[in-house]
Amino acid sequence: MTIFSLLLILAGSPVLAGDEPVTEPTEQALPWVMDISVAREMASKEGKDILINFTGSDWCGWCKRLDAEVFVHPVFHETAGKQYIYLYLDFPRGEEARAKVIDEALNNENRDQMSVNGFPTIILADSQMRPYGRTGYQPGGPEKYLEHLAELRTKGEKVKALVSEENDEQIQKLLVDAFSVMLEQDLLGHPAFSKFLELAEKSDNPELIQQVADHRARKKLMGLLNTREADFPALTKFLQENPKMQGGEVLNALWMCSQWLAENDRKEDAKGFLQRMLADPLVQENKDGVKMIEKAIHTIDHETGDVEEGHDHDGDGIPDH
Repeated sequence: MTIFSLLLILAGSPVLAGDEPVTEPTEQALPWVMDISVAREMASKEGKDILINFTGSDWCGWCKRLDAEVFVHPVFHETAGKQYIYLYLDFPRGEEARAKVIDEALNNENRDQMSVNGFPTIILADSQMRPYGRTGYQPGGPEKYLEHLAELRTKGEKVKALVSEENDEQIQKLLVDAFSVMLEQDLLGHPAFSKFLELAEKSDNPELIQQVADHRARKKLMGLLNTREADFPALTKFLQENPKMQGGEVLNALWMCSQWLAENDRKEDAKGFLQRMLADPLVQENKDGVKMIEKAIHTIDHETGDVEEGHDHDGDGIPDH
C-alpha cells in the first residue's frame, strides 16, 4: 500500500514521481562532488559542513526547478560556498547519467540511513556525514533558500554539539534540546544517533520519554502504511489506540481507514476519523482539504436513496435532494 496522494492536498508532502512540473534540464553551476569520501575529506580539511543533494537528475522535475531557481545563481554560492562542500548523490534512470554515479550501492546506503523518501532531499551534515538538517524544494529563489538553510543550521548546532560531546554528564544536558531537533528533522534512523534514542528512553526526563514513545508510534504507523497490501483492521486499531497523533501520515491513515470503514458499514467510526481529520491543524489551514472531508462526511450521512441511485445531477459529489 503506497502513501495516498491526499497528503499532497492536506499536508504539503513531497511531490511524488509523475507529478513533477515539466522543466528543461539546467547546468550544474555549483562545484558538486559526487564521491562521498572526497566530500568528507574536503569538508574536514576546509572546516566546512556538507550539503548533500539527493536528486534524480534526468527525471525529477522538482530537482530541476531547485537547480534552476536556486543552485545556478551565483548569489547562492557566494554564501553557501563558505559553509558547505556540495555533495551530489544522484539516482538517475537513464544509462548515461547512471554511468556518472561513483558508487550506486553507497548512495543507496546513505539514502536509507538518512531516511530519504523523495527527491529532491537536501541534507545538511557535518564533515563526518552526520546529518543535522533536512529540507527539499522551497520557492522564493536563492536568497530565501539561504535564509531557510541558515535557520536549519542554527537548529542543527544543537545536534552537532551533542554528537561531538564525549562527557556523559554534558551529553545528558545537551540531549534535551537536541532530541527535539532530531525528531523534527527525522534524523533518528541514522546509525550515529541510535545511542541517543536509547539514552532518551532510559532517562528520567518525562518529556524525553514521551518523545521517544511518539517517535516509536510514528515509525509503527509508517510500517503499517507502507505495506504491499493494506491491513485496515490493524491500521484502524492503531489509530484508535493513538487518538492524539497528528501530522501528514496520520491524516493519510485516517482518510484511507475512513473509506474502508464506510464500505464495511461502520459509518460512525468512519465519521469519527473524518472529524478527527478536521481537527488537525494541517487540515484547518487548507480550505480544499476541509471541503473534501466535509463532503465525505455528507456522503456517509446520505448513503441511501438518491446516492445509491446516483442522483447527483450537478456532479459535485453531493446528492441533489
